[in-house]
Amino acid sequence: MDKDRLISAYIGEKESLEKTKKTLGWYKDSFEKGDLSGGFSWKWSWWAFFGNWLYLLYRKCYLEGISYFLLVHILGGLVSNYMPDLAEMVGGASLFIGLLSGGLLHNLVYRRYLKSKTIIENRAVSNEEMESEMKSIGGTDKRAVIIGIIVYVAVNTIFSL
Repeated sequence: MDKDRLISAYIGEKESLEKTKKTLGWYKDSFEKGDLSGGFSWKWSWWAFFGNWLYLLYRKCYLEGISYFLLVHILGGLVSNYMPDLAEMVGGASLFIGLLSGGLLHNLVYRRYLKSKTIIENRAVSNEEMESEMKSIGGTDKRAVIIGIIVYVAVNTIFSL
């Protein structure tokens, strides 16, 4: 199957045609860099920088997004609450992690794409079935972002008590 069609099916943007072309172009370039570098490359994303774990949830990388949230936010909150001397460093570390996220989180989306593609290819399905399955596996999930924000607010409320 044509690689561009497969990426388009997996990314699955549905908004305006211009935005879809821009997004697909960005991911095609990202995945090409991943292919050339063995799966690990730098490509800047403002969405990943500002949204980090929410970006992962939006791209249906649920396990990765939840893990990111737990490691960064909960551990950071615990450190700042129980080790006040380190609290100043948490802010600097958060900025550094945000910068890394902005350039590297797309690699997790790429790896999920490769894993999904491999699983489907191993079942020897037709091109149409493969494209259909990539559409259902990939795409975006706005509900996960909303749930993530609600959980974030709840966790921060609990830790601030």
